[in-house]
Amino acid sequence: MAARNVSKSWRSAVRKVLAFWPLLLPLFIFLPGLNGFPYPSLNAPYSDLVISHYPNALYIKRALSEWGVVPLWSPTILSGYPFAANPLSGLWYPLGWVALVFPLPLGFNLMAMAHLLLGGVGLYRLLRLEGLTHVAALFGALTLESLPKLFAHYGAGHLTLVYAVSWTPWLLVAHVSSFSNSTGRYLRGFAPPGLILALIFLADPRWMPYAGALWLFFTFAHRHLSQKERTGENSPFSNLQLPISNIQYLISNLILSAFLAAPLALPLLEYTWFSTRSSLAVEDIFAHSLPLARLLGLVFPDFGGHHEWMLYPGGAVLVLLLLALLADHRRKQVRFWAIIFVLSALYALGSNLPLLQHLARIPGFDLLRVPARSLFLMGLAGAVLASFGLDALLSGRITKIRAVHLGLTGLSAFCVLFVLSVRLWTGHWVDQFLWGGAAIFLGSLWVMILLMGGLPRQIWLVGLFGMAILDWGAVNASVLSFRPPAHQSSELALVGRYLADQAGPFRVYSPSYSLPQDVAARHGLQLADGVDPLQLTAYAEFMDVATGVPRDGYSVTLPSFAEGDPSTDNAAYRPVPEMLGLLNVGYVVAAYELPVEGLVLQEKFEELWIYENTQALPRAWIQPDDTDIGSGVTPAVIEEWQSHKITIQAQGPGLLVLSEIAYPGWGVRVDGEREEVETPFGLLRGVMLEAGKQEVVFYFRPTTVYLGLGCFAIGVVLLVLRNRFQRPRPR
Repeated sequence: MAARNVSKSWRSAVRKVLAFWPLLLPLFIFLPGLNGFPYPSLNAPYSDLVISHYPNALYIKRALSEWGVVPLWSPTILSGYPFAANPLSGLWYPLGWVALVFPLPLGFNLMAMAHLLLGGVGLYRLLRLEGLTHVAALFGALTLESLPKLFAHYGAGHLTLVYAVSWTPWLLVAHVSSFSNSTGRYLRGFAPPGLILALIFLADPRWMPYAGALWLFFTFAHRHLSQKERTGENSPFSNLQLPISNIQYLISNLILSAFLAAPLALPLLEYTWFSTRSSLAVEDIFAHSLPLARLLGLVFPDFGGHHEWMLYPGGAVLVLLLLALLADHRRKQVRFWAIIFVLSALYALGSNLPLLQHLARIPGFDLLRVPARSLFLMGLAGAVLASFGLDALLSGRITKIRAVHLGLTGLSAFCVLFVLSVRLWTGHWVDQFLWGGAAIFLGSLWVMILLMGGLPRQIWLVGLFGMAILDWGAVNASVLSFRPPAHQSSELALVGRYLADQAGPFRVYSPSYSLPQDVAARHGLQLADGVDPLQLTAYAEFMDVATGVPRDGYSVTLPSFAEGDPSTDNAAYRPVPEMLGLLNVGYVVAAYELPVEGLVLQEKFEELWIYENTQALPRAWIQPDDTDIGSGVTPAVIEEWQSHKITIQAQGPGLLVLSEIAYPGWGVRVDGEREEVETPFGLLRGVMLEAGKQEVVFYFRPTTVYLGLGCFAIGVVLLVLRNRFQRPRPR
């Protein structure tokens, strides 16, 4: 009897899992390039995953295998930076480490697929808790999982942003499970919202303000009580005032989130304070604001378009969204998500709405740089509204049939007239307008067929899901393509091997980004230039003079590229070999000639020139007087170099200069005695030595990291105590 019950339970579990098989369909786009790097298109020159995430992952693997430590400092770009404080390092997001178990980029793609599926399942669960049917909730989950904006950002290489956005539905599920008695035994109290919010921050802090704002708005506007209330007989929005206990709930979750996110949050705050990010101008904060004309992208897909401005949810989604707005079904729930939809679109306009520019004066507002990121919330709200519309349609709660017919006819007519107008104006058919118009027209027609009883429901649903998946697939395929790991020009491979064969240590500088960060990482090369949103202000100011390239406001690249073309933008500027020599820059790689005294041409590979810097100083040296660059220096021997510790044998007296960037947390011991770290040239690390041979050890012990880990331990204790002493809610 027991065996029969187990078998029955197992078969029931399998049937439940199989009911989610449509959620696997959006992931098929990954299969042809599962072991490739994502790019926006086959011809796109850059991907953030290749520029940042891949080199960072290689560095973590190297640190673990060679030194047996988790690296807190990185020498790979910008002459060194605090790795533990950089959100792009992927150091603090636990699920991100799973990707390192697999060969790269396979691991990245597998984790991206897993997170897309995670987001879909999370939204499905949330919609089921809202009282929607399985089919309606499944369509909403599929909409979010297939969202073209998600695929466009992954094509741009924004791996951690995909991680963070995928947790957003679970943040709301966690809120519901904290209050509802009908969430089921598997989800009742499964995790507090503070834990999910911390995971979002550790995955990508850029998304945390948006997700946190949604959670707070959801909490104040949406009380989850009984199933009877969620199905509409009583409104779950009937009380917009939170009782004192719920205020305490919000505060306790925010405190828990702060403790759990502290390992990244505290070092990041310190790093931001010393970085160029601390002085963003208004135009920098509102970069990539959505142009007003781009709002048409809601109806017409932008094939191969810019990832920040991608907002197309799908033709069928728009039709069902319109149904939700017209139906007398879950009105206050629909109103809530409609407000989220509209506010997200308005905020995405950024600088194109003059009133929003005043928000830039609010402290901490720079965390919301690139307002078009709010379009993720718009996509989430659209998925939920489409689910409500489908639920109303399938449950027969569409009472205003005439209004629905007029609305769908009007939407279809607008698309047809717009497409014809563009045809008359340009003299040819535009693919994106044809596609969007056809998707809207077919979706509207399909809904009218069901309303008139023209097809059995099962066949109608197959057609709806099929149209939607075809629509999403075509758009997603235009913004995401894959290239194999070996995709690298022979020219870059030759340059990398040539530099790796030279005697070191030394750094490489390129005014034309001719030695990409992934190539440098593969060959174990260290760069004085780099691409990263966070750059030390002191280093950027030094490089303004050393490179000869002026900065015009905030830039994620160093040096900056005024016109966005690295191959030519800086051809007129001349670097200063003596100042680059201070950074141990032994070689300069450029896409053009550099007739500069002190730079000697060594090799030329097709269109790349490799110069040796004859003014380069060793990585460590003794200098009697730090006022003259390289005057009377004596090389010092680096016996051991690790990410967190550098051991040097030096002969005093004099100032020992280590060509590494000074930063809080670096200390020094001379023959075992702790000494004060000097900052020669206002940038590097140094220590005064007495006469004689001495052992000098520079070590990195960042206070903010250790304090953050202590806070994290407190957060774990609070989480355990919560689960241990939380009173069970009545069934």
